[in-house]
Amino acid sequence: MTTSMKQHDLEPALTLYAEDVAGLTNLNLVASWRVLATRLGVSVFIDTSPTVTVDPVNHSKATIVHTWVAGETATAGDLKVEAEAMWPNGRPQTFPASGSVTVRIRPDLG
Repeated sequence: MTTSMKQHDLEPALTLYAEDVAGLTNLNLVASWRVLATRLGVSVFIDTSPTVTVDPVNHSKATIVHTWVAGETATAGDLKVEAEAMWPNGRPQTFPASGSVTVRIRPDLG
């Protein structure tokens, strides 16, 4: 999935989705979450306190929101982004499971 925004914009917030397609996982049990972004393999940010909302009906789905801060969108180019859940047993799980979300930062005209 690819989304776009202009360079230096801080809105809208970055929204990611986590889902266990088999429906067997209760994401309420995740010990901690983080959102990671890289550009050309170099870390741009690691958000260790994103806002996470687990679906109240289907606990195998969650919405993860990262609020942009100044500097994270300062450079035009593609960010590769993923969310990581850390389970109580210390085992990580990454969303999306394959690939990553791309945020395309387009040059600002002025």
